[in-house]
Amino acid sequence: MLDYEFVLKKFMEYVNTFDTKEAGIAMKISHSIHVADLAGKLAKSMDLDKEKIVFCKILGLLHDIGRFYQYEKTKSFDDYKSQIDHARFGVEYLFHEKHIEDFKIPKAYHILLEKAIFNHNKLEIESGLTDEELFYAKFIRDVDKIDIFRQEAAAYEWKFDKEITPNVKKAFYHHELVNGKDVQNQVDLLIMQLAYVYDIQFEESFRLLENSDNLELYLSVVVVDRNFETEFEKIKSELRTFLEERTSTVC
Repeated sequence: MLDYEFVLKKFMEYVNTFDTKEAGIAMKISHSIHVADLAGKLAKSMDLDKEKIVFCKILGLLHDIGRFYQYEKTKSFDDYKSQIDHARFGVEYLFHEKHIEDFKIPKAYHILLEKAIFNHNKLEIESGLTDEELFYAKFIRDVDKIDIFRQEAAAYEWKFDKEITPNVKKAFYHHELVNGKDVQNQVDLLIMQLAYVYDIQFEESFRLLENSDNLELYLSVVVVDRNFETEFEKIKSELRTFLEERTSTVC
């Protein structure tokens, strides 16, 4: 039987082995708990049964478990620059090193958890998943992205003060996810994260994003250089038009 409170207790025991006073570690603890909460809300809105709702919360809580080692070793959350794929490391820690047993999660859920965690940060979800595996991979990608907007607004100062790298700009206006390898500066990173809206999969996720107001919060904290005000307004318009069209087709 799934027990979210027990998993949360063991999760906190694990993260407390790191320096929780460090801003990066504290941020990811908060993010994990927020994603678990959003996962519960999304699962309920989809009318999933009680046990699946608990599983979704556990998935949300554990999806970024690889971030803590990554940050301790490199002081970075950039998978490319740190050369640590945090999702892959999370899978290795939980399943290859058998720490999944610490959380007393029934084996029936292990493969679903493993596939969802592994795929949550990839540019594309791997092929060959079952329908159920694919559902949870999409599910965690959605709730993760929704909270990232809140996380980034709260944790960092954002400036839009330079030209967007061409490949990043092209992907954004083609409504595609940005390849992290193309990110050259903070403005590119901002655009890469804003493009997350193009990968949201479920109609209930769009409603959750709208109700959370996380995207608008993120947009509101960006300090825009006067020379780039027109470009930033164009970016916001592109996002809002996309969301209006998307939500009008699912409502």
